Amino acid sequence: MTELERALVVVGHELDVPAAPDLAPAVLAKLTRPTRARRRRWALAAAFAVLAVLAATLAIPDARSALLRILHIGGESIEFVDELPPVEAQPDLGLILGQRTSLAEARRSAGFELRELEEPPDRVYLGEHGTVWFLYGTEERVRLLVAQTSQLALDGNLISKKLAGPDTKVEEVAIHGSPGFFLSGAPHVVLLLDATGSVVEESARLARDVLVWSEADVAYRLEGDFTRNDALDLARSLR
Repeated sequence: MTELERALVVVGHELDVPAAPDLAPAVLAKLTRPTRARRRRWALAAAFAVLAVLAATLAIPDARSALLRILHIGGESIEFVDELPPVEAQPDLGLILGQRTSLAEARRSAGFELRELEEPPDRVYLGEHGTVWFLYGTEERVRLLVAQTSQLALDGNLISKKLAGPDTKVEEVAIHGSPGFFLSGAPHVVLLLDATGSVVEESARLARDVLVWSEADVAYRLEGDFTRNDALDLARSLR
């Protein structure tokens, strides 16, 4: 750390900064059910992607997709490809997320302190790697997904892979000083991984805008139909 950086840190500690307002209720209120036109657009996007399930080995022919770059954060990898592989129609989200449970049981089973929004989730799931999922809305009409995974339990393993095509925008962000990435634009492919690092069968699905980051040995993931600023407001509202 340079002398300038040390001086800035000292000044930061001495500044009287007012508490940030809780913006989560306002953001959640905007994440309403999709309109008919929006649902149609998503249905078309999924229809264009329908053909076959991804192989567990992720063997994508070189002629169709060349791996460009890989980012790692919070137990996830983001792989940039020239072309997204085909994905079957959206699977049963509840089966992918894991076992449905209560919020109280999730707090007891997580093994770490869960961070929550002021509004309680509509459904809670315990998934692979001890991931706790908060679902707002229904499995058929998701407003928001919040995932939390202890990185201490991962022991260097990944929990999911994201395949981002050229039309998916990836931006670097910071939440409470911790690095993260915001994926937006064209839907990208998400695959959940089991304890051995293999793709969970039929877990491939198209995901919407996503914010991922790692903080205090916990990997966080928010998914919804939101802007970058809305996603950051929700992330900073987790308590």
